[in-house]
Amino acid sequence: MADQQYISPAFATYGPAYAARMTEWLYSDRQSNPLWDRPAEWHKQPFRVAFLDRAVTFTSVTAGSFATPGTATEIVNIGGGKNVIVFARQASVLDVDAPATYNVLPNEQASYVDIQIQRQSGFIDLERAPVNNNFGFGWSPNIRPVPELWLGNETRQISAFNAGTNDVRIVLTFTVALLDTGR
Repeated sequence: MADQQYISPAFATYGPAYAARMTEWLYSDRQSNPLWDRPAEWHKQPFRVAFLDRAVTFTSVTAGSFATPGTATEIVNIGGGKNVIVFARQASVLDVDAPATYNVLPNEQASYVDIQIQRQSGFIDLERAPVNNNFGFGWSPNIRPVPELWLGNETRQISAFNAGTNDVRIVLTFTVALLDTGR
């Protein structure tokens, strides 16, 4: 193994170059891997790549209008300080109050919700855009052509904007991979 780079079996389908890059992204992370600086030993350890769903919840984003939407912001680090790879994302948008009659469908209010994601460095990952353009719904996640490498020690500010006439609860779910070392 000394003459070639270790590739985690979890990434083998991405081809050797990108699979090696994703493996290196997780295994060389000082926050999660005690052997971060010894790549020749990565394949000998019982560490594994774990795929998890991490959620960011806005419990109530007040109603507004397109001119002055209700706004809520969360500062998040979905890897808890570890490097992660984001593979897919989904959203649910529901009325805060249960409807008097059940004629409101889940995600019916999503057309009125915009999302923006900005790194603590100021770089904007997702410029303010409708949630249904950048997140999947129900059984259909939004899967990017190339998984996103998120640095573990950088927080992101996620802002939600509600131009609808009802207060809404927004749940954003990210399918991520991180290195599970038992730490």
